[in-house]
Amino acid sequence: MTHPPAPGQQAGGPPPPAPRHEPPQQQAPQQQAPQQQAPVPGQQQAQPSAQGPQRARADQQPYGQQDQQRHQQQAPAERPAAPSPGQDQPTPPPYATPPGPGAPTVSPAGPAPGPSGVPAESRSAEALIGHLNPAAPTTSRRGLRGRFGLRPSAREQAERIDEELVRTPFDRPVTVMVANPKGGVGKTPTALLLAAAFGVTRGGGVCAWDNNELRGTMPDRSLSPHRRTVRDLLEAKEHLAAPQSQFTDLAYFLNHQTSGKFHTLGSAQNYGHVITSEDFETIHGILTRYFQIVVVDTGNNEASPNWLAAAQSADCLVVPTKWRKDSLIPAARMLETLQEERSELLDRTVVVATNGPMDSQPDVRRQGAEWFGGQQQIVEIPTDPHVAEGGVIEYTKLRPNTQRQALRLAAQVARVIAPVAAKPIAATGHDQNQ
Repeated sequence: MTHPPAPGQQAGGPPPPAPRHEPPQQQAPQQQAPQQQAPVPGQQQAQPSAQGPQRARADQQPYGQQDQQRHQQQAPAERPAAPSPGQDQPTPPPYATPPGPGAPTVSPAGPAPGPSGVPAESRSAEALIGHLNPAAPTTSRRGLRGRFGLRPSAREQAERIDEELVRTPFDRPVTVMVANPKGGVGKTPTALLLAAAFGVTRGGGVCAWDNNELRGTMPDRSLSPHRRTVRDLLEAKEHLAAPQSQFTDLAYFLNHQTSGKFHTLGSAQNYGHVITSEDFETIHGILTRYFQIVVVDTGNNEASPNWLAAAQSADCLVVPTKWRKDSLIPAARMLETLQEERSELLDRTVVVATNGPMDSQPDVRRQGAEWFGGQQQIVEIPTDPHVAEGGVIEYTKLRPNTQRQALRLAAQVARVIAPVAAKPIAATGHDQNQ
């Protein structure tokens, strides 16, 4: 006799397993359970019930399974199925583990660019210095134009160009000879103004040497706390020329001009030893060891050995003159003589007009300028009361226009010397030997 199936039992199937009696568990907060698969007949269901996940007792579950179930409860998202045995293991992504708090984020495409848009590995200290010290806009440095940040005037721009010329770097020491056989034309004041313009603009490295045969006026026209001269220097030439000699040894014989940032060396003031050409070469060698620019003031005798030696060593010739016949004609004869000895020196000659209130004659000035090659080759030094006094010349006491013309004279000298002694400037920052 066939009995009807019990409730919940399928017809013709095995009887359901007896229910297990477990103590009641506290229900966890309800949350959406993952989708369940249909139970297989005869197999005990291992998934949590729809009422919520239940925590198994510690004596019925292996060690660590509690943490695993707790992790599943906290992250109920669907996980990829575990691969079956024999199936290839998938390669994990390179950054599968999420970085912790404060960990740097690395991009697979490379390092992120810095604030300047330059990759981190290509940044340099020079680039940082350039950002920290940007180039200042070109504005005026004086007057109302400088106060309101306006561009410099044409006159100020010309002055800046002359300053850059005066700062021209030389690859060796250079010598400037100031000469005119006519006395009283302003050779010594011109030499002092030229040395001061170079010294102030370049910051030093200049020496003015009184190469007169006897009693030159440079010690009287410059600041001279002592009266040591070239003869005293020649007595110590062996020590000064020795390798262990220092600048302080030489400075003992020089006078420092604080207002012009240059030094002076006075000529002999009494009878005695005549400076020969060998003596000139010795003194010149000592001075060029410590100074980059040597301005040589000369006397009136073109036949003296030290005058001729200066002409042979000169890189540039400066000819002071007044626009008078008795000053201009001796200068022209001197240049005519030098044309036979050193013709290339005439191409590096600068004429300086040193006129007093009554010294300039218009006709002589016009004809003299044409003979010297044009007004562009001539620098006009205006009359200055401080120079006309005949005493010590201090550069800071000169009128601004006098200082400006002294700067223009130095710029002209640097321009004519540059082709033979200027240091070439490479287009890039690399070594020229590479």
